[in-house]
Amino acid sequence: MTKFRLRDWGLSRQRYWGCPIPVVHCDTCGVVPEDKRNLPVELPYDVSFDVPGNPLDRHPTWRNCACPKCGAPARRETDTMDTFVDSSWYYARFTAPHAATPTDLAEAEYWMNVDQYIGGIEHAILHLLYSRFFARAMHATGHLPEKAIEPFDALFTQGMVTHEIYQTRDANGRPVYHLPEDVSDGRVTATGEAVEIIPSAKMSKSKKNVVDPVNIISAYGADTARWFVLSDSPPERDVEWTASGAEATFKHLARVYRIAADVAASDEAPNTEDEALLRAMHKCIHEVTGGIESFGFNAAIARLYAFTNTLAKSTAGTEARRAAVRTLAQLMAPMTPHLSEEIWTLLGGEGLIAAEPWPVADDSMLVDDTVTLPIQINGKRRAEISVAREIDKAELEKIVLAHDAVVRALDGAAPKKLVIVPGRIVNVVI
Repeated sequence: MTKFRLRDWGLSRQRYWGCPIPVVHCDTCGVVPEDKRNLPVELPYDVSFDVPGNPLDRHPTWRNCACPKCGAPARRETDTMDTFVDSSWYYARFTAPHAATPTDLAEAEYWMNVDQYIGGIEHAILHLLYSRFFARAMHATGHLPEKAIEPFDALFTQGMVTHEIYQTRDANGRPVYHLPEDVSDGRVTATGEAVEIIPSAKMSKSKKNVVDPVNIISAYGADTARWFVLSDSPPERDVEWTASGAEATFKHLARVYRIAADVAASDEAPNTEDEALLRAMHKCIHEVTGGIESFGFNAAIARLYAFTNTLAKSTAGTEARRAAVRTLAQLMAPMTPHLSEEIWTLLGGEGLIAAEPWPVADDSMLVDDTVTLPIQINGKRRAEISVAREIDKAELEKIVLAHDAVVRALDGAAPKKLVIVPGRIVNVVI
């Protein structure tokens, strides 16, 4: 049997940040709930953190109050509730944010449940557990319908962004940690002292193995940061942040913009490959849509990389390439909204790309008219041919037997057998 225990620090933290626990300690009445007319209890702003411990215990006036029951001098509770307490039921409050009561049962019946819960492993262990507890308590007290006892319909646990840890030692041998931007070529930039490099771990402020998003955005832009994090690995796995990875992403996005600019400035070109490019575009729409809907962002981005290469090599007509680049911008928009809007405007798109309907793949474009078949001779691959998908078997046999590789292998003799697996492979037995 698996048993879970809710740790008491979820409701009792001896610190300043957190929601005050609305109870009062009275020498006569004991522990008394604060009167609703006095809610919410607000934290004081004039607190000092120069001494360890909870500053609310040392505040000269905040903890002093009157007992809601007898009116005698009393003391406020100085422990606070962890922020998990707030976030353990806010999804329910969102169903009726202006209600005078915690929830409106009719609204909760309509809006609940939450379709998808996404969070890191720590959230999945702690916050999710508290939320499920709160949902049960809120149902028992009439604030949620029975269907919301389990408030989340699906869970996706995302990986963490990791980074190497850089440390030196002080005179007493204790570790001194350094930020990545303060280290270059294995040494502290300011002093030249060599650093110990500890393998990647979850980013931690105490270990200083954090990368400030402001620095990344200043160097490469927010689109690069998003694209890199999403493209590196499946979202359920950890991703190691490297400056070189971000730089490579930046170069790719710059290439996408150059392709768009070239297409925008190009004159009408002969439409030698219009259909091939449009088929590639619809296949990209189909695969990127499926990747995003299944949280396979890295797979979706890999497909966008491939389609960018197809676009760069295409000799299709200008209108076909314009349509393809506009579609590429739409498919990239969830990851690179700023770049996508720029490309959309550059190619004459009206309004915002964010307001455009999501592209829909044409099913007829997903099926190739031709198929590439490997030719094996005695089980070893020797060549390949491209033929119509619905080619007649007799016609296929003629094409295979006329192929140079087969003619050389037969050397004037007849094959013992010709094995054809439709749409897959041809094997010539000699």
